[in-house]
Amino acid sequence: MRVLFCTWPAAAHLYPSVPMARALHDAGHEVRVISHPSLLDTINATGLTGVSLGDEQTLPQPLGAGRPISPDTYADLVRITKSLELDGYERYVWTYYRDYMLPAVRDFQPEGAPAGEPQSALDALVGFCRSWRPGLVLWDPTMPAAGVAARVSGAAHARILWGPDLFGWAHEQYARCRKLSGDALLPEDPMTSSVRPMAERYGLPMTDELLFGQWTVNPVLERMRLPTVKRTVSMRWQAYAGPAVLPDWLKEPPARPRVAITLGSSIRAWGRDSALLVNRVLEMVDGLDVEAVATLDASQLAVADRIPDNVRTIDYLPLTELLPTCSAVIHHGGHGSFGAALVNRIPQFVVMDPGYPMEAPITGRFLSESGVGTGVRVDRHTGAELRAGLSRLLTAPSFRDAAAELYTDLLTAPEPSEIIPVLERLTRHHQSRD
Repeated sequence: MRVLFCTWPAAAHLYPSVPMARALHDAGHEVRVISHPSLLDTINATGLTGVSLGDEQTLPQPLGAGRPISPDTYADLVRITKSLELDGYERYVWTYYRDYMLPAVRDFQPEGAPAGEPQSALDALVGFCRSWRPGLVLWDPTMPAAGVAARVSGAAHARILWGPDLFGWAHEQYARCRKLSGDALLPEDPMTSSVRPMAERYGLPMTDELLFGQWTVNPVLERMRLPTVKRTVSMRWQAYAGPAVLPDWLKEPPARPRVAITLGSSIRAWGRDSALLVNRVLEMVDGLDVEAVATLDASQLAVADRIPDNVRTIDYLPLTELLPTCSAVIHHGGHGSFGAALVNRIPQFVVMDPGYPMEAPITGRFLSESGVGTGVRVDRHTGAELRAGLSRLLTAPSFRDAAAELYTDLLTAPEPSEIIPVLERLTRHHQSRD
């Protein structure tokens, strides 16, 4: 079977699907990963075969999370947000979807694109699917064009998630509120309005299948998932963080408790001023009897007021290699960092940047509820207060016990290799090719 993965051009979107792609390859299936040309080197570094969506000069450029879509559309979305009957936490989840996920979708599925005009990313996907003829297309939830291309070429298709299903949850919340308030009072939901022009371009009826796949491969812990009724195939999260050359110091056990500090690749790529966040995390460990390893790049180090004596800095080191040597991790709340810490059964301290929170409130809330860690906004606490919280995380055994319990939950989901027969069966059922 030929399997095509389609991902938005960021390592944080690619890496969660690598274990599934490798498992399919090892089982004898042909695997390709298609994305914007800017991601090809990263794809190839995983050992997978990358395919370019086309010429970088003619493709839309990814603007990244948190960037505005058109002012009129954004004003409509703000008005919609006010109309939704959501509590405080649900309102944040919706706002995160609105401000971060929808702009990512519309990077490559341009808003309001007429069906008769070329849509470069969509047309490239359709062209490749028609020529390579995959049996199954597994696509990033921000790349629904891949679902359209799969339907056009007769392939089965499913989403593969890299975090909680914001899209399915938001769609169902919107449908509920639209039904309660009357269809005329709320416009078509924003995800449908993004995908409809693509469906019309290739003569497909607009259905939920084009928004959410024929099923969804979900690696998120059962109790961390957002509630949806979407058809799901559960898969165990397996941490992957890319290749690297290990430094000599990592080969020896630490003399003191080691604490990892990571603020994620997305904040490096798309974040705004990170000075407050960088300085707060350094203040957290200053003076503690720990060895802190901070994976901060040159731009992040440039805004640091000072580097404490007990902090070792390194531009990049895979969490899969660093965290097995650590007693705790301080991170930005990304699901990749959360998953890597989960696999290593260590407590987690999520630091939220008020200007660029992304999924930190979702992750932080779950950590607090499960007892594995905590999440705080760095603008509401002094360095000394954060340091006291970290000290408690390192010394109270309840956090490590809760992390071990959560790891046991992780093991209840099947490994990627174990769901391959399910994917094969679903593919045979859903393929429409002659």
